[in-house]
Amino acid sequence: AMAGHSGSGLPSILTGRFSQDSSCLAVGTATGFQLYTCEPFALTATCNRGDDGGVRVLEMLFSSSLVAFVGAGQKPGDSPRQLRLWNMVSNELICELSFASAVIGVRMNRTRLLAILESRIHVFELSTMKLLHTVESANNPRGLLALSSSAETASCVFPASGVGEVIYYDAKHLHALSTISAHRGALACLSLSTCGSLVATASERGTVVRVHSFPEGVP
Repeated sequence: AMAGHSGSGLPSILTGRFSQDSSCLAVGTATGFQLYTCEPFALTATCNRGDDGGVRVLEMLFSSSLVAFVGAGQKPGDSPRQLRLWNMVSNELICELSFASAVIGVRMNRTRLLAILESRIHVFELSTMKLLHTVESANNPRGLLALSSSAETASCVFPASGVGEVIYYDAKHLHALSTISAHRGALACLSLSTCGSLVATASERGTVVRVHSFPEGVP
């Protein structure tokens, strides 16, 4: 089940993501979210949103207290168009941003926050949450985007307008660097190495994973 409660009586899981260095795991549920350390595996924090509903989009910043999340839109007033930044130590809202359409993904590193909408990407400076640039993207209902965890490069990849194509984008200097043809079919998954020099892609067919190097884009 993607909403309500699972058969075990525990809240249903709506999303799950590892932190940028895979040291932590963030899990969004029908009632809020939980944060875990991976080694050793242990629950470190819980946010129960009560009547505000579940969390469908969730991103941690490494193992820090900063969490970005978007509600599941199950309850009145809990719009999937609102992105919230939350401090888990002080248990306080840092800021709240509203967008023209639903936020279907969020990615962060130490200098950038990227809010992913179905047909555009908003690039923010993380320290001030100032909007730096808006990228018009191809239709991206899966919210596919990978951001390098290195603050020095802040490179990212997301689907281009051509079927199976990937754009390599510099989120630090705010311009596209390269486009490659990764697959003949539509993309289903993207992942980027820590420094942003390698990208792994898979198509909806799911039989092949390709690893490309940048800036050359050679598989």
